[in-house]
Amino acid sequence: MTPTPESKFGYVRVLFTLLLAVVIFLMTNPAVFGGDHNAKRTTMNEQVVMNTGLSNSKVISSTESEQQNFLHSDHPVSVSQKKNLMFLKTHKCGTSSLVNVFYLRGVRKKLNFVIQPDKHLLSLSKTPRPPLLPPRPGTVYNMQCQHGTFRPNIEHEIMPKETSLYSTIARSPVSQFKSAFSFFGAEGKMRKKLGPGATIDELIEKYLNSYPPPDDNHVTTSLIINSVANDLGWGTFSNGPELEGSTLQEKIEAFIKHLDSEMDFVMITDRMDESLVLLKEYLGWNITDIMYLNRMVSSKPRVSMSDKTKARILQYQVIDRQIFDHFNESFERHIDKIGREKVKALVKEFQEIRETFENKCFDKDKTVKGPYDSISWEISDYGKNVNVACTFLQTRDVILTKVITELQLSQDYTVAIDGSSNSKKYLLQEIVTKLQRDFANNADPV
Repeated sequence: MTPTPESKFGYVRVLFTLLLAVVIFLMTNPAVFGGDHNAKRTTMNEQVVMNTGLSNSKVISSTESEQQNFLHSDHPVSVSQKKNLMFLKTHKCGTSSLVNVFYLRGVRKKLNFVIQPDKHLLSLSKTPRPPLLPPRPGTVYNMQCQHGTFRPNIEHEIMPKETSLYSTIARSPVSQFKSAFSFFGAEGKMRKKLGPGATIDELIEKYLNSYPPPDDNHVTTSLIINSVANDLGWGTFSNGPELEGSTLQEKIEAFIKHLDSEMDFVMITDRMDESLVLLKEYLGWNITDIMYLNRMVSSKPRVSMSDKTKARILQYQVIDRQIFDHFNESFERHIDKIGREKVKALVKEFQEIRETFENKCFDKDKTVKGPYDSISWEISDYGKNVNVACTFLQTRDVILTKVITELQLSQDYTVAIDGSSNSKKYLLQEIVTKLQRDFANNADPV
């Protein structure tokens, strides 16, 4: 039978429809030809090469995950796909207590930290770069939480942004300045010059008068003035060729925009409990993973400053003030992203659990003197023998860095810890062993 013109047209239409369907399928699935591997969202481990700063680069495994910026994404995020943490520790922002929280989780779960052996400070920008303690074979770095100056290009090699949540912390610039002014000895030096009867306003005025006020040609950054900006890499960034001829305000605005692009979440010291709850949500941690104890609380009586002195501090803290204002505002958007009612409920639950935990850890009838004119309560028998996390969280982070170094060097994370400093044992092996055993047995008490 000879096909009619109408039937020929029908065959052509069917073939055209099939061909169009194939084209659409291939366009929406480029991975079929291996052209777009990012379209494949799997949980397979892929081999990547990371420069650890050692003489030989190591091949390590990494879990493929979606890269996203939580603040600027359009869809709500509760638990991120970024499971590792790059936390840039800033001076006098309550980070000593935070780092111990991170170290405790690391010891329990046998995680790898970005550490230069036995060093409390990371020196990533030195040439040649001091070697890092390598992660255990077949694993990646899981956390970075030491002091150091933020160097994004180097950080990206060590803690890839695809799998690492980038975070830091900022504090109200007046309270941060006052804490640093006392801690780093400036208050004592000014008191020697002005006498024991000088007021805090007079001491700060004397100190600030030794520095020129900020302008387009100069702005002070140090451990006391604009120290958050200093830690976050202001020096290198502000002197870049692309900012040549810019005003100070233009440089600050560009710097904040740069930080916004690098940091997934900036915590706020003045809102510590909310900060930890949000961090927990983004990393998929449990509420017991963020338990902290206040360390190095100043024993000096609180002294009020005049409004005039506060305004003078803010004049000099011109970079830190704008960093704080920006990220304190963005903090609200993080709360909105998780959900205000959810965050409120989680904070309430966390505070109740933490209060019970703290009351068990300490004998609050007894105080002990710590370093740098700090005080704390004496650890209870419960904290020494039943839940040794209490003892761990109260140990100085400088000491815990040595502990982490030995554990990570052991490769299996179970080496006996028997180091000493000035003939004093810095941590008993039994504490780490018990922490790991209790965690493995799901018997870690709170």
